[in-house]
Amino acid sequence: MSITEHKTALQPIVQNFRDHGIYAYGTLDDENRWCVAADLEAGHIDVRIGLDGYELDVWATSPGMFVEEENERRRKAMERLVRVSIPGIQRGFLDDNHLLTWDEFEQGIALRKSIALPFSVDGRLPEIAMSQLEELNNTLAFLESRLIR
Repeated sequence: MSITEHKTALQPIVQNFRDHGIYAYGTLDDENRWCVAADLEAGHIDVRIGLDGYELDVWATSPGMFVEEENERRRKAMERLVRVSIPGIQRGFLDDNHLLTWDEFEQGIALRKSIALPFSVDGRLPEIAMSQLEELNNTLAFLESRLIR
């Protein structure tokens, strides 16, 4: 399918999100694919057309993990410790469809989850996306608590 065909196919999904009180819009993602995007206080949602259904990505960050640390050298050391701990946490606590990274801009950990959904869930995509985002934020809070002990 072309970008135009994806745009046309996803337009009802934009409206579906808006009907559920979630401002969503169509845009090109970082890989030049058309997607439905929603930016919320709790995180971000992207919906794309996949090979056999929808691809749903939800992600959020835990900003300013060490913002209260006044000693810059100590803060940088704590951030470095988190960054080197991420691969082990990724292997030990997360499924293959999760990606944990350090977000330099937000100065905290970022967690992304990708799931494939059948086209038949189109009417329930907003509820599914919000549920996945809530679960993701709970996981993010748990991981942050493990990292800053």
